Amino acid sequence: MASVTTRAMPKINGFALRKPKLLPVLGFIGLFSLVALFFVWSRVQVTSLEYDISRIEATLRTSRHEVAQLTLEAASLQNPKRIERVARRELGLRLPVPEQVVTVD
Repeated sequence: MASVTTRAMPKINGFALRKPKLLPVLGFIGLFSLVALFFVWSRVQVTSLEYDISRIEATLRTSRHEVAQLTLEAASLQNPKRIERVARRELGLRLPVPEQVVTVD
């Protein structure tokens, strides 16, 4: 049987050197990696949401502009002078003569 000899770890300035324990180091590296991944994921989510907000704001601006244009068009179409002009020119209508007016009591 072979004998295994172990030698004592050397001391430097009164401190004994020993083998490092890897489990706490690996645990720290794993925890640090998880925190870093969470930070990166959260930043990606924030950036994605900012793009979504920007796109929605652009749609809102376009819709507001369209509403303003349609309101202006509706106001111009409701103008009595325009309605009379369309009635006379395009529809051939005219004002009634007094004999055509019937009064209802």
